[in-house]
Amino acid sequence: MSTAKKRDPAKWARAKARARAKMGGKHSARAMQLAVKYYKDAGGTYSGKKSSSNKLKKWGDQKWDYVSKGDKNKPKSKRGRYLPKSVRESLSPAEKASTNRKKRLANAKSRRKAKYSASIAKKVRNA
Repeated sequence: MSTAKKRDPAKWARAKARARAKMGGKHSARAMQLAVKYYKDAGGTYSGKKSSSNKLKKWGDQKWDYVSKGDKNKPKSKRGRYLPKSVRESLSPAEKASTNRKKRLANAKSRRKAKYSASIAKKVRNA
């Protein structure tokens, strides 16, 4: 599969730097999504076609958000699990509580990641 190529590398570098600065200086999928927006807004164009299996597009369409509604406004150390809409809607109240508890415990220990339970991991893979 071919990938669409950016026609203006300098413009792309500026867009990436701007997006990383806004996202705390880290490289992430979300930062690259923002960089693409900045690149297009600055008049950047592509040559070739986008791959039909573009994961970033799929990820953007999944409507990721926190399991608990108020978590967006909490400090990062107090937030729960961040999941696609289809997975959030399929979880039982007990699963939501369990996964949020696990994630908050990991945050409290300054760990960035917390393992999913087997049932939630399967739902995320299939989302």
